[in-house]
Amino acid sequence: MLSAAALSAAWLRNPWLLWGVGPILASVTGFSAAAALLELLLATSWFDSCLITYASSSNTPRKQLMAATHKRISFTKQLRGSAKTLLGPNNVINGIGLTLLMLWAQPHVAAWMPGTVFGFLVQFVALSLVGDFGLYWGHRVQHESKLLWRLHSKHHAIDTPSPFSTLFIHPTDAALQGAIPFAVAALVVRPDPGVLYIYIAARISENALNHSGIDSPLLDLLTLKTLPFRAPAAFHDAHHKYCNHAYKASNYGESFWLWDWAFGTLCPLSGRAASKAAGGEAKQADIKAR
Repeated sequence: MLSAAALSAAWLRNPWLLWGVGPILASVTGFSAAAALLELLLATSWFDSCLITYASSSNTPRKQLMAATHKRISFTKQLRGSAKTLLGPNNVINGIGLTLLMLWAQPHVAAWMPGTVFGFLVQFVALSLVGDFGLYWGHRVQHESKLLWRLHSKHHAIDTPSPFSTLFIHPTDAALQGAIPFAVAALVVRPDPGVLYIYIAARISENALNHSGIDSPLLDLLTLKTLPFRAPAAFHDAHHKYCNHAYKASNYGESFWLWDWAFGTLCPLSGRAASKAAGGEAKQADIKAR
């Protein structure tokens, strides 16, 4: 039987495992763990005071709105859709494409991780910025193109999202907001494979949080959403609330509000956690100040 060190070395030498299988496993693991945990939290009453609500919804409880969404598009159907996105042929194609790209861009890999913590942080932050910039435009073009909106509207049929609705999307949508931004970020940054895996797992886990409807200071702290320019869960939730239409939508970014601010697509309103909702709708400035 091969030792762990031998298996690690063999994996590093095989580009199909390194850049194909590895990122797929990172995405499946990151999303499954985060979405399952968040759905479990929603099934309890522990975070009910943190559920996002809107004054324009006549103060209808979030869970009641989610139940109404599940009547239109069942939880089982949403779960199957997310599973298809993660485990279907489109993700296999993504793995093949990334492998071919990295074979050209980074044919020789000597180590899993950078030699220093600083090196890791530089690569991770760079991946996050480039990836979210790509996601911003991959998302925006789907609202501004009639053809692409027809595909993206599948996801927007879910006006009150929940974690397992995150990947209830068309394969083209998955490519424009996931595979292509990941590939561009990897091409620009040329990361060590371990950093890329952690980034993909973290990014897709954050995506599940952004669709959970939970605006929790604790979860924001754990996911580093309290850092400058970072977008809280309420940021993307407002996109589902106010932007279920083509053209002139807002809040296209997922990890950062920076790109929406820079390109004039920042939403002026967002929801608030139920415990803070007495003041009505929140100004976007309140989000930026957090």
